[in-house]
Amino acid sequence: MRPRSAPGRRVKANARPFLPGMEQALEYEFDRLEAALKLWDKNPDVFIEMLGILDSLKDPFHAIDLLREGQVLSPAELFILANVCACVKRIRSLQEKTAVSGWPGKAVPPGLDPVDALLAPGSQGQPRFYISDAYSPALAETRKTCKQKQEMWQREMSRQARAVEKALGLRIPGTGEIAVRKSDHDRVEKSRSMPELGETRQTLAHVYFRLIPNRNAVNLEKELSLLKSKQREQERQVLRELSRELKQYLAVIEAASHALGELDFLLAKVESARSMDATRPEIIYPSGADDRGSGNEMSSGTTGEPGHSSGYRTGPGLVLQDAFHPMVRDQVEARGGTYQPITIELDSVSVITGPNMGGKTVALATAGLCVAMAQWGLMVPCRSMKFSLYDLIYFQPGVEQTPGLSSFAAEIVSLKQPLARAAQKGLVLLDEVGRGTNPSQGRALYAALLQYYLENDTAGSTVVATTHYHGLAAALGVPHWQVKGLATESLDLEPRREATPAEGDGLDWLYRYMDYTLQKVGPDTPTPQDALVVAKALGLEETIVDKALKFHGHGG
Repeated sequence: MRPRSAPGRRVKANARPFLPGMEQALEYEFDRLEAALKLWDKNPDVFIEMLGILDSLKDPFHAIDLLREGQVLSPAELFILANVCACVKRIRSLQEKTAVSGWPGKAVPPGLDPVDALLAPGSQGQPRFYISDAYSPALAETRKTCKQKQEMWQREMSRQARAVEKALGLRIPGTGEIAVRKSDHDRVEKSRSMPELGETRQTLAHVYFRLIPNRNAVNLEKELSLLKSKQREQERQVLRELSRELKQYLAVIEAASHALGELDFLLAKVESARSMDATRPEIIYPSGADDRGSGNEMSSGTTGEPGHSSGYRTGPGLVLQDAFHPMVRDQVEARGGTYQPITIELDSVSVITGPNMGGKTVALATAGLCVAMAQWGLMVPCRSMKFSLYDLIYFQPGVEQTPGLSSFAAEIVSLKQPLARAAQKGLVLLDEVGRGTNPSQGRALYAALLQYYLENDTAGSTVVATTHYHGLAAALGVPHWQVKGLATESLDLEPRREATPAEGDGLDWLYRYMDYTLQKVGPDTPTPQDALVVAKALGLEETIVDKALKFHGHGG
């Protein structure tokens, strides 16, 4: 999601997520986005033109700050304000074509006709600003006199040049410097004797001379210097007066700039939603809520202290249907695979099991991404979604190694973050906690961590835990979701000694046979043997796989 203009990028940088207690503000943001999507569908050409206009929008905020401070704007800064006026005029014209009432109010810039009228003499519809004569009759007169004196000086110098050319038989080039060969002694001496010429430099082969202005030309140069100084002061006076007049429109200039930024940010959201065929999520309101908010019109930039529900929710806290992770989907499809979206209902604590490379981590990332996008006021990549607002999202997909700490110790240090905020409502996504230590103790620690949330959570958090530990969900009495895994009935199990899991062929094989669908299972569901099947199919020695099966307790 990339806004095209500096005002749009500023709105994006200042945006904040919607937190618990801001449900109605988020509904309003989704309303804005839905309205813009519908307008785009009806008027695609208008939107494409708008994007082009926003591409050309300059950053006006430095000029705005200078106006606020009472500073004098330069021609470059005045041009930027003229650019804003031009963009506002074109955007408003396009919005009127599509009915202004259909646009969110914050994305409709106020008109800048008075500002445009002040700047028009200097811009004249061009990508520049010039201190026009129209701003000051005195300046116009000075420029006129200056031009006349300049022409008189040029005529005087031309007359002098013609006399020198005639005397020496040489043409004076546009640079005004004459090159006389040293071997031409007579011409060199004659040039040195002429009062109209002054020697400037020598090379191995030439002596160079330049015209010396005569008394008339020198007097004209003095007059021109005074006139140009006067002209510069008059131009500064025009800039002072223009800046003073513009300051009275500071509020509307700033409002128009912010509205263009809001529009740019909104269109960036629309482009993002359209690119992934995203949908509007449904917000689950806190139980005991009397209504759905105050009805205040608040945008993604709304700030304030989050409120918390007085009651605990009933039913799933997060429901995803056919959700997908756009980056992972693109990677899978780029390899010729078919991406499988996930469907899941998550309660206070849920457990997901499945084989390595079975999509458990991607399922966590997808859930976290969908909730994060929704709470930032974006449409989400799924067919449908129901969710409640969270104070925090914690995703632990594998802790980065910290110097001096083992992977297990680093994992524990990281887990202290969500636990320190356990009183707040969180979406806590845990990926195989305890994998870096003794399996028995790792399972016990994982179970204790999940039990802690079951017993102590009062804010309505949602905890999702992936694991290889068999029986964890049953021991806690929580919902158990399992990746379907490999479609064994259609597997080609001929040994594949030429491939390894890290090679493209191995990944392509997994994409072809792995079923990443999540299914809700009971406590007695057997542990899948996908790891051994994958090892055999990818070419590991059959005798090793057979021995592994025996050790696993299923015979050879």
